[in-house]
Amino acid sequence: MKQHMNSEPPLILLSGMGADSRVFDKQIEAIPNLVVPKWIDPVGHESLSSYAARLAAEIDPCEPCFIGGASFGGFVALEMIPHLDVLACFLIGSARSPDELPESLHLLKKASRAANAIPFELLSLLSKVCLLSSGTLSGTHLTELMKQMSDADASFMRWACRAALEWEGTSNTGEVPIYQIHGEKDFVLPVKNTSPDEVVAGAGHALSISHHVQVSQFLQDKMIESTMRRR
Repeated sequence: MKQHMNSEPPLILLSGMGADSRVFDKQIEAIPNLVVPKWIDPVGHESLSSYAARLAAEIDPCEPCFIGGASFGGFVALEMIPHLDVLACFLIGSARSPDELPESLHLLKKASRAANAIPFELLSLLSKVCLLSSGTLSGTHLTELMKQMSDADASFMRWACRAALEWEGTSNTGEVPIYQIHGEKDFVLPVKNTSPDEVVAGAGHALSISHHVQVSQFLQDKMIESTMRRR
């Protein structure tokens, strides 16, 4: 990972499934020490924990850092904690463990191996339906997300779908604080299944875009809090 041009510890955020760094455009503008790495290619049918370990080795800043992610990116960030010197982990419209995933996904776990046979076009359509169901994105924001999904790599999406369904979670997070911000109207990962530190009124699943001011402020406040706690 390249050295960032800031004296503050780097904040490494991972985008959600089918998204890229554009989902954090407003946070990048507001937080100088923020970096959004690209996803690396999965190896075969590897697990989420194995993938996270390889990604951590690839992007390790070799110094204390903050990590986090949106939705699927949050799952990966949690799995990266044992492999980096983490000051705090941030979950943005994500979940702390598989236990917090909706019942519909638990039912799909038994058929997770079939994810490799699901046409990418269907996965893309399902993702778009989930985003539309939040009802909180403006036309411009929705267009931006649709463009990201159309640019997404089909093989990565197939792997990520299966890996998310087979995610076992991790308890190996030590004393690293985990902070979570969630949308009140998130119908993809419903807020009722989890216990966020902050619930953003009116926000759906893509709250880093639709409610970027609240998300940026949450990240900045919690980074300060974590830094003070570490001293």
